[in-house]
Amino acid sequence: MKKTENLPAGQVLGFPVLLGLGVTLLLMAAGSLLVLSGKADAAQIPALALGCLAIGCAGASFLAARRALRSRLVWGVAAGMADFACLLVLSLLWLGEPVSFPRFAVNLAASLAAAVLGGMLGAGMKRKKRKK
Repeated sequence: MKKTENLPAGQVLGFPVLLGLGVTLLLMAAGSLLVLSGKADAAQIPALALGCLAIGCAGASFLAARRALRSRLVWGVAAGMADFACLLVLSLLWLGEPVSFPRFAVNLAASLAAAVLGGMLGAGMKRKKRKK
C-alpha cells in the first residue's frame, strides 16, 4: 500500500471509536460513583455526563486523525460522531424512555465540537517518520 492511499475505514475508525466509547463509559461510571458517594450533587449529573461524552468524543477523534493518512480532520470528526452514535444507540436500547430533543441537541453539539477539536489536534500533529 502506498503512503498516499487511505486506509480502510475499519482500520482508521475501529480502535479509536472503541477506545473513546470505553473511556466515556468509564468516566460516566466514575461520575456515578461521585454522585452515589455524595461528593457530587444529583443536579450535576447532566453536566458530568456531557463532560464525559465530550472527552470520549475528543479522544476518539484525536486517535482517528492520527491514524489516517489523508483527510485527517474528516476521519477525526467521523470517529467522534461514530462514538456519539454508539452511545446514542446504547442509551436508547438501555433506557427505553422518551428522548428530550433539547438535551439531544446539546449533546450532539458538544460531541461535534469535541470531535472537531480532537480532529484538529490530531491532524495538526506531525507524523513520525519511520526508518526503512
